[in-house]
Amino acid sequence: MISRADVQNALLALYPEPSYLEIGVAKGATFDAVRAIRKVAVDPRFRFDPGEARDEDPAATYHEVPSDVYFGEIIEPTEQFDVIYLDGLHTSEQTLRDFANATRYATPTGVIIIDDVFPLSYAAAMRDQVRARAVRQATNSRRGWMGDVYRLVFFVETFCQQLSFATVEENHGQLVVWPQRRRSVPDRTIEAVGRSPYADVHLQRSAFNFLPLEEIVRRVATAIGVPVPAIDEPDQLTPASSKA
Repeated sequence: MISRADVQNALLALYPEPSYLEIGVAKGATFDAVRAIRKVAVDPRFRFDPGEARDEDPAATYHEVPSDVYFGEIIEPTEQFDVIYLDGLHTSEQTLRDFANATRYATPTGVIIIDDVFPLSYAAAMRDQVRARAVRQATNSRRGWMGDVYRLVFFVETFCQQLSFATVEENHGQLVVWPQRRRSVPDRTIEAVGRSPYADVHLQRSAFNFLPLEEIVRRVATAIGVPVPAIDEPDQLTPASSKA
């Protein structure tokens, strides 16, 4: 299975001096594996020593604050990133707010990646993490919590016509969004998006636009006007990891 960092690195390779922002870093496994000239990590509580991490990676900056604080008080108005990865609190509202802020701080050719958009069970798609854990235990369903972030797919498809998107086919479900307008959008209300039940993940599966990573990279490269790189070389991929 392709890891989170595989996806980020394949897209970062499109930029000559890539800059990277990660919202929701947790243990830092993905962040550490990402290769970029400039890296910024944001999390309310790092599960590692950020001081030691700074010593190991001088190119990285660490902000132990909620994403709202980072976007509202810390980031410079002129700062921009080529790839922004959103893996914060797994609710549609918080992720939508992070996404709206990310569009402001992405470069004109920048890409935004939203994690965990395709939950594989009812429990994984529950908004309340505590209740989700209880349901998992009661039903012996698969582990993991993704919340209702899947609603962001329907939001982007319906209300962000100037952006194109696809979901990575070879992993747990990462939505890649890039600047390229689409000819049409579906007829949904904002209320329908906000109330979209877990069943729509499967009943409207085509909305996720699942594609192989190689095809997504090709489409992004074409849209932003850069050569299409080969992503199957060993130095282009990092070992898969189950850590966030």
